[in-house]
Amino acid sequence: MDTMALKPWRRILSLLLVVTFTTWLGACRQEDQKKEEQRQHVESMMEILLQVQKNLGRIRQKEAVVERLSSDIEGRQEVGAEKIGKEIYGNIRYLDSTLTASKALVSKLENDNRSSGYRVESLDRLTRELKGDLEAREKEISSMKGEIAKLNKEVSRLMSTVDVMDEVINDQEDRMSSAYYIVGTVDQLAGKGILVQPGALAKMLGTGPVIATDYDTKAFRQIDITETKDIYFDKPSKSLHILTPHSKGSYQLVGGNTSTLLLIKDPLEFWRKSRCLIILRD
Repeated sequence: MDTMALKPWRRILSLLLVVTFTTWLGACRQEDQKKEEQRQHVESMMEILLQVQKNLGRIRQKEAVVERLSSDIEGRQEVGAEKIGKEIYGNIRYLDSTLTASKALVSKLENDNRSSGYRVESLDRLTRELKGDLEAREKEISSMKGEIAKLNKEVSRLMSTVDVMDEVINDQEDRMSSAYYIVGTVDQLAGKGILVQPGALAKMLGTGPVIATDYDTKAFRQIDITETKDIYFDKPSKSLHILTPHSKGSYQLVGGNTSTLLLIKDPLEFWRKSRCLIILRD
């Protein structure tokens, strides 16, 4: 009878043990789950931190590159300066985009940590430090942009000065290499103001026309003395007379019955006394 009375109590005790064990096991599982969730939260935060740190390192590297390029640009020629300018702007765009992405990551880090049930206070401190570092980088980049804008204006001014100097040099080179010649009768040359007819008394004394002290070269044909080594005339040499002073040994008139070729054997010597060649034709 006593044995029969104990059986229900054994069942109740077994049931209580099962319930207690199940409760304990569930609590352990919940604790493990919390630990896993906490671990995942910390790992997620650390990944964001590492990415932001990498971005800051890249920003510092690009800042150094921009500063170096900016210091080189003034001493470069126009093509080189233009290439460096494009490289600078490419780096500035990279800095802007990387800075924007980093600020977004820090904001996410801050919000996720605050809203998480596993908030890590040390991450709050790191977040504040990162925000401060990013703000400092932003100010430096802004200052750098201002300096680059000033530099661009200075480079543009220097390039304009160089262009003007190039024009002056080219103009001087053109003048140094330019010469003029004209062929005509006395009346033709006098009509263009190149020759001056003598007065009646001078004619009686046998004086011929003389070269005017001031005449316009617009009526002349312009040539480049570095390229022109001979000049062709469709008249025989005996009917042509050189009026301007040119060293005898520096040229030669070679001709036949209908045409003549003026061979300039020494261009520098030929044009040394006069850059204008005036030829009188009978």
